Amino acid sequence: MKFLVYATVGGACALLNLAVLWLLTSVLGVHYLLSNMISFIALTPVGFVMQKLVTFRTPRARAEVEWPRYFATMGASFAANLALMYLLVSVLGMWYLTANVATTAFLLAANFMVNNFWSFALRQR
Repeated sequence: MKFLVYATVGGACALLNLAVLWLLTSVLGVHYLLSNMISFIALTPVGFVMQKLVTFRTPRARAEVEWPRYFATMGASFAANLALMYLLVSVLGMWYLTANVATTAFLLAANFMVNNFWSFALRQR
């Protein structure tokens, strides 16, 4: 059940990401990888708040531990995202928005596992 909530919240973030990516790339002419980077920087805090409040529902006091863990997790995911985006778009010729959806779907389960068992894990002190 938690995975479905995580995927739903992540889906909302993914839609925002697609909108930012499209706006920057197709409307403003920014390179798709730079657009992806800007979107990551803008939306990672949104994703953190949404996942914390809706999916994991951890105590507010845990945010000081969770935020750096979440950012590290998403940073590693972002590195994989950039590599996959480059491969799919620049090497294989896939449209950048389709590649973004495929990459996001591909990384979903790994992101959930790390966030569930590390970023937002509640441990006794």
